[in-house]
Amino acid sequence: MDERNFISLWIQNLKTESIKNFPADFIVTSEFKNYNLPGNGLLIGKEFFGDYELISAEGSEVLRVESYEKAKYFIYANRNKPKILAVPIDETAIRNMNKKYEKYLDSIIKRIDQDYRSKFPGAKNFSEILNQIFNHLNLIRLK
Repeated sequence: MDERNFISLWIQNLKTESIKNFPADFIVTSEFKNYNLPGNGLLIGKEFFGDYELISAEGSEVLRVESYEKAKYFIYANRNKPKILAVPIDETAIRNMNKKYEKYLDSIIKRIDQDYRSKFPGAKNFSEILNQIFNHLNLIRLK
């Protein structure tokens, strides 16, 4: 097996097991505020006095949010590019949902890493392989 086949195999495996959806599969609250989104890719832009800018791929500002955790929530929830996004009002709920989702993503990364190390001992290409798998599935793991 070469790395290209490894990538294809993992993409297929993750599609087959049905990747969990954020935020739907990680909800911990019932109070939300709805935000209108453009329905395309978002990135975290610059910080301005504690607020974080969410920008489109072209660089235009879409929205400003008051915390990095909320910015991460928008990025994670934008995987399927919704036009309307329900965001918890409580910052603690946002943080808890992000943590649960990040734990889930970390478990996927760990499984891929273990399989990669067993199939390609001594190889040092894991970050690139993981990026290709995550990019294909439109998954993002933020710090």
